[in-house]
Amino acid sequence: MKAFLFLIALLASCVVASNSGIFEDDGQSVTQPPGYIEQVAGDRRAEIPTIPTPTRRVTNAERLRRGISLLPPTRRSGTLRARASCIPLSNGVGKIQVRRTSDNVVLGYIRNTYDGQNSYTYGTLANSLTVQLGSTDSTVVGGAIEITAINGPDANYPRIGSVGGSAGYNFNSGQLGYTYLSGTGHTPANSPPSFSAGHSIQSLGYNAPAESTVWFVNCLTGAITAQWTNTDGSQPSTSIFYDAAVDFLGLIGDFNKFVETFPNEGAYTVSLHFIPDI
Repeated sequence: MKAFLFLIALLASCVVASNSGIFEDDGQSVTQPPGYIEQVAGDRRAEIPTIPTPTRRVTNAERLRRGISLLPPTRRSGTLRARASCIPLSNGVGKIQVRRTSDNVVLGYIRNTYDGQNSYTYGTLANSLTVQLGSTDSTVVGGAIEITAINGPDANYPRIGSVGGSAGYNFNSGQLGYTYLSGTGHTPANSPPSFSAGHSIQSLGYNAPAESTVWFVNCLTGAITAQWTNTDGSQPSTSIFYDAAVDFLGLIGDFNKFVETFPNEGAYTVSLHFIPDI
């Protein structure tokens, strides 16, 4: 029996020693075998995950400048909280690019000088107008804002607004209504055209009403759209167009009616795009 108990004790001491080291003569302190600490440290180092080297992504603002496609939107699962997810609009300073809507060809940029009737037209990047967006806050650019010319042709009317056309300026289906883009005074958003706001074409003796807070900026794509308000307060579908014969940019309701009325103007619809200065 004693021999059996001695054998069990001997086996137990071997297990303890193999797991925790070797007991010294005092029966309390333990000496670890050679290489034990280095092995444990190596095992722990192996457990530390490696951190990948970060790579730089080309931002959407840079992609707009280079003319390449934007990054795809981030897909997430589960319940999403409403929040802004927009391209950086820098400080809101940039150019306005003009594209023909039929084929998306870039025609140029809104020019920093007027045409012969004090209206905005387009030109090259070298003589392009520098503008300031009324807001770069994504919670605001979803609503109507003003766009101001920085190096514009008329310091008295720096806002890029819309002046009622000579043949009518109510945008209803089947009705001839259009405007000229020109420098204007301030008008509130969603307000009918104002005779008191003033505009650059008045110096030529033309006294139609104007609106200034008509612009919307898509903070994901930089696309600029407009909303004209009729004299009765209604807000019809609004497009942007270019009259090649007279050389002006303007807003319009029923574009087909304009072409039917003025078939020799060579007019076509265009789109505007904000290109931030980087």
